[in-house]
Amino acid sequence: MSSRGELEKLTAIKLREIAKEYEQITGTSGMKKDALVVAILEARGEPLVEVTKDEQTVAQIKKQIREALKQRDGALEEKDGKKLASVRKTLKRLKRQTRMLAGNKK
Repeated sequence: MSSRGELEKLTAIKLREIAKEYEQITGTSGMKKDALVVAILEARGEPLVEVTKDEQTVAQIKKQIREALKQRDGALEEKDGKKLASVRKTLKRLKRQTRMLAGNKK
């Protein structure tokens, strides 16, 4: 059995093939990927856990990213290598946080 995360990684075509194995799922050709995942989980009797992201937190982090980009531009103009390295490290950390909050854990 595949978890929700594993199902969401599959293409819609593969999900339709899996959905055809369950008699109670009909109309798969017109379903979108999200609907297919939900239908498969319901057919299996698995709990539907909604993946949500904290919009407020993502917005705050993106604001910090914009500020860090301005700092990076300033460091480039000043040709300050240490400050540039520090800002790039900060940007990397902030972008990783947004991806994790979005559920795309990389």
